[in-house]
Amino acid sequence: MFATGVSGILFQHHDGRPALGTTPRGCATSFLYGKRTRPSQTFANGPFGLTGVVFKPQGISMLLHPHPMDLNDGSATLDNFFRENVGEQLLNARGDHERVTLLARMLRARVDDSGSEDAVVAESLRLIREGIRTIRVPRLLKCLNLSERQFERRFVRAVGVSPHNYIRIERFRAAIRLIKANRFQRLSDIAYDLNYVDQSHFIKDMKAFSGHTPKHLVHAVHAGIELPCALIMAPTRPPATAI
Repeated sequence: MFATGVSGILFQHHDGRPALGTTPRGCATSFLYGKRTRPSQTFANGPFGLTGVVFKPQGISMLLHPHPMDLNDGSATLDNFFRENVGEQLLNARGDHERVTLLARMLRARVDDSGSEDAVVAESLRLIREGIRTIRVPRLLKCLNLSERQFERRFVRAVGVSPHNYIRIERFRAAIRLIKANRFQRLSDIAYDLNYVDQSHFIKDMKAFSGHTPKHLVHAVHAGIELPCALIMAPTRPPATAI
């Protein structure tokens, strides 16, 4: 699994049993997952089905009220955030359409009690999204007229990662999109297009967020599966053949 700047809810199963997990035994069928800031290994115990929700960056803290940083690179059973034994209801639903309806109803019920969006953080997310090729934290501070300490505190509280790391992850995701679209002739073109300081910074971020060198990342992306939970599941690189 590659790094991603989103979090959400996931129901995963095969014939009513867990199919995905960080151990061969799998994990709970329904859970809340946080932002992934580094690559991880996930096991699939055969075919699997997925139903879920992907939140906007502030969504998880607004609707379900955890501290988003506490869920980074991890997950929590969904029943910890709902009274209605959601996990069992999702498991017993008669299909994906019923599961989507169930999740939508439960989340709508949370809207009236949801926290307010941090407008400053929302504006910073817009600036990052629209200017991912050139945006940096000093530029955000200038546009928002905030001190670095105050901005970082509000951003982490709302999103779960620092502004600097969020920008790095989003640039990595932009690189993945360029790789998937085959919109380059050389890997160095991607680094140039996304305004990395130099090739070494590009290589460092690709390895930090995918576990692959850029060269192997191209193969992993094209051989992988983009999941509806905004994660990419890529096959592990085969071991080198002994000489």
